[in-house]
Amino acid sequence: MSGLGVVEHTMARSSQQWRVRLGDVYWRRFTHPRAEDDPLRLLGSIERGAQIGALAVDPEGLYFQVNGDHLAALSTSQVRAAVRRAQGGGSNDPEPRPKANPQQSAPVVIVKRKRVLAI
Repeated sequence: MSGLGVVEHTMARSSQQWRVRLGDVYWRRFTHPRAEDDPLRLLGSIERGAQIGALAVDPEGLYFQVNGDHLAALSTSQVRAAVRRAQGGGSNDPEPRPKANPQQSAPVVIVKRKRVLAI
């Protein structure tokens, strides 16, 4: 996995921040290097509120937070989206709205009546 650049992405989801950092330098803080035949592939680190650890994926595409030898399963769809964004491969953000051409659109004027409060 060496040679990956430093990439990070923060995603707000249900008032919880997901922070994904990709690269060897990030997962080495939380676990040891895996053997060649180990099914887990270490990607980087993940941080969810106060929880932080190495980010790993197994051959079935399931994501895990790794701290030493302890594994905690993560929400696959949310982590997959965060990793995709961190790699720069797309976004779930809505399409940007086209800018109005000032030559084609006339100004809009709205006149509102003044409200008077009778006591």
